[in-house]
Amino acid sequence: MKKLCFAIPTWNRAKKLEKCILSIANQILELGEQNNIGIFVSDNASTDDTPKVLSKLKKKFPFLEYTRLNKHVDTADSGEIAYRLAQGEYLWIFGDDDILLKDGLKAVWHILNTKNAHLIHAGNGFLTPHSYKIYEGSVLEFANKMGFNQFIGWATSIIIKKDILIQYMSLPQYPKYKESAYTHVLGILHVASNSPAVVLDFPICQPIEPQTLEDVKRWEKENIGWRYFLTVEGLKLLFQAGIFKEKLPSLFFKYLDFYLWDRFIIVMIFTHLTDNPYPEKGWKLTLDIADMLKDENMANYIKKRVNEARKLCEQRKFLLSQYEKVYKNLQKLYITLNNPMFENGGWWKEHG
Repeated sequence: MKKLCFAIPTWNRAKKLEKCILSIANQILELGEQNNIGIFVSDNASTDDTPKVLSKLKKKFPFLEYTRLNKHVDTADSGEIAYRLAQGEYLWIFGDDDILLKDGLKAVWHILNTKNAHLIHAGNGFLTPHSYKIYEGSVLEFANKMGFNQFIGWATSIIIKKDILIQYMSLPQYPKYKESAYTHVLGILHVASNSPAVVLDFPICQPIEPQTLEDVKRWEKENIGWRYFLTVEGLKLLFQAGIFKEKLPSLFFKYLDFYLWDRFIIVMIFTHLTDNPYPEKGWKLTLDIADMLKDENMANYIKKRVNEARKLCEQRKFLLSQYEKVYKNLQKLYITLNNPMFENGGWWKEHG
């Protein structure tokens, strides 16, 4: 078994996948570690040129292995298949629309061979500034300091012992975790919160390009927006299982340049304003975050904002229903009054 294997689930991104694999394979050759580092791609029944691209690249890079699914499956299932089939002591979970930056593999390979880390965080080139330092701690420690999203939310930033992935996919809570957009986050926190971790705060990898319309359509198809909310249910399970033994710092919920709860409230408001509201459960899940926080002032802030936003959304809904009622009554009156009572001519008929 190789020490490290890149595990890449893919679907209908042939051009990006080729760029992705080339960025990795060329660095493997530069290191001369093709006997110790491999690449495994799981093709989720792509209908584009993905099979041709993989066949071509396999001839050039014998350390590339791949499989093709007979039918298309959910993203979480596709990832699970890739993680189970990829052969390596460590797996680098890598997106098919991401690339490895110059000397990124060299930096990670050095850590794998010099540090006792069960998980390594590889810095996202897009998330600046970087400190250009190496940090050591535990998985939960870094989730609390960086925010779980920045630490392990973006799958491509994760290099992890395969055993951890196999363990969490065997949990009785795993089916529930799969309902969330952060299946891997919940699983990793469940089985490896106290495991040693290293953060490489360098630009190691990044998306090939910023978020595209194609990305948005994929997320909408799998209801990813709502599944972010369901992450809260997974976090509650971690409390129930005793994984989280105390309430969490606010920074645990850092989400890019927002707190996750503010993002949730924004999304709930937006979906109401666009007349496609998320389930009312979204308000409850946002309030559940408040109950997880150490900071009582922040918890009270969340409750205040949720109640304020929820009340305004309900008022809008009521006013729209009233408007609809008035509009229908006006239409009815208009039709009644617009019914002709006389002929244009023939005035004399009114006088016998």
